[in-house]
Amino acid sequence: MTDLPPRPSTVPAKRGSRETPLAPDDVRLAAIDVGSNSLHMIVCRIDASGGMTLLSRSRELVGLGRMSFPSKRLSKVAMDRAKITLARFVSEAKRLQCEKIIAVATSAVREATNGGEFIEQVRRELKLHVRVVSAREEARLIFLGVRHGLDLSGGPHMILDIGGGSVEFIVASGDKALLLESRKLGAARMTAKFVKSDPVDPKELAALLAHYDRELTPLAAEIARHKPVSFIATSGAVENLSTMCAALAPKDPAGVLRCATLGALVDELIKSKSEDRATMQGLDDKRRDQILAAAVLVREVCKRLNVEQFTTCKSALREGILVDYLAKHRPEFEVRRKVPNPRRRAVLDLAIRCHWHREHADQVARLTCSLFDQLRPLHGMGNEERELIAYGATLHDIGALISRKAHHKHSMYLIMNGDLDPFEENEVRTIANIARYHRKSPPSRDDAEFMALPKRYQQTVRVGAALLRIADGLDRTNCSVVNEVVCRTRPDRVDILVESRSDAEMEIWSASSRAEMFEEVFGRPAVIRQA
Repeated sequence: MTDLPPRPSTVPAKRGSRETPLAPDDVRLAAIDVGSNSLHMIVCRIDASGGMTLLSRSRELVGLGRMSFPSKRLSKVAMDRAKITLARFVSEAKRLQCEKIIAVATSAVREATNGGEFIEQVRRELKLHVRVVSAREEARLIFLGVRHGLDLSGGPHMILDIGGGSVEFIVASGDKALLLESRKLGAARMTAKFVKSDPVDPKELAALLAHYDRELTPLAAEIARHKPVSFIATSGAVENLSTMCAALAPKDPAGVLRCATLGALVDELIKSKSEDRATMQGLDDKRRDQILAAAVLVREVCKRLNVEQFTTCKSALREGILVDYLAKHRPEFEVRRKVPNPRRRAVLDLAIRCHWHREHADQVARLTCSLFDQLRPLHGMGNEERELIAYGATLHDIGALISRKAHHKHSMYLIMNGDLDPFEENEVRTIANIARYHRKSPPSRDDAEFMALPKRYQQTVRVGAALLRIADGLDRTNCSVVNEVVCRTRPDRVDILVESRSDAEMEIWSASSRAEMFEEVFGRPAVIRQA
């Protein structure tokens, strides 16, 4: 892109922000998981190569699914509690200067009849968009998160994630997921359905085991066919079980959940009351009524797959959300690495998304800026106007993504709706109008978008569009044959001398045919000829 006056690099909090709180390569993203039991958020710093460094981890046991699984509705109390927690998460993400918050919701919201109402309340009250993911998508994101945290080469590896509403069973090898399965066996769901007594009644336990048998037996056979060489477990329930087992058997290796120790813990949990579990080391108080269902599930998986131990992994859904986002937005981060200025970067990102003709755009922007600089005594404008005009030149043809016919109007639409957040609204409108008027009719009083601009921006549009028309004509063949232009201002005209590396007759003819607006704006004609 054409060289422009430097601007500070920012991670903007709002449109038009010009504060400079972060270094150019210090990008921060937050991922929020609206789970059935807990709400989690992580904040990570993203380096130029896409690597993630954890800055903050937050968790709140809200229990959205505690009432929703039997009733299929999220309770007002749970929704209010979740919104309070989400508001705190958003505030924390802003305090840590996150550029974006990516939030997803899983089974409790996915299955609730009023889940859409909850999502809409969050969007309206907190300005936070929460995406509800499918069961299979949830499993895929967990796989990405675990792969980020652990080396999955030399597989296949089996991954178990126990949520409040669902349990994900994944078999993966290296970069490939071989099996992505989700079952409605989450700890909150199973507790609500089967465990009514305290301690658990033998009949209730038998019913729970019978249900696990029906669900796990065919699934275990499918997993076994892949011959996994290791077993990995993740989630808050797994962290609790691992810590509780470590208290029972201190000699067990750290980061490992041994199935023999887990069996002893299950026996203890079956006999315990809620008040007993409240004193158990490593158990979150809000999870004490659900931990039995989770522990029994893991034990049953161990039996069916002949598992001796699970490696525990803290990296899961939240990390997977960010890994997935970074993979989908890799070109944007490449732009960020190469272009530290956020305003220039936003323009280039929009151009990339619109599949612009880079060589032509760069040539036209370069010539436009050269004309602007040499004609400063006539237009009297400064670097702020120059920047907007240069960006209008860079984006003037992006409307061709929609159609070549009337592409100048399409360019305006794409710029106006192109998420140019580092710019103020009038700046975006100015860039869009400059692109709009690079061909066909000049601005008039009948053009609402143009007339809505303040007078100073209207003049920037007139000057910018007049220069852009000539510069665009000087690359008529899209071959960048023009090396330079030299302007000589006369009392009755402006001579524009074209220096080229080959024949430029087509370019000179085209630029001359587009010079009418130049005469209207500058009060004298432009005479364009070979140097």
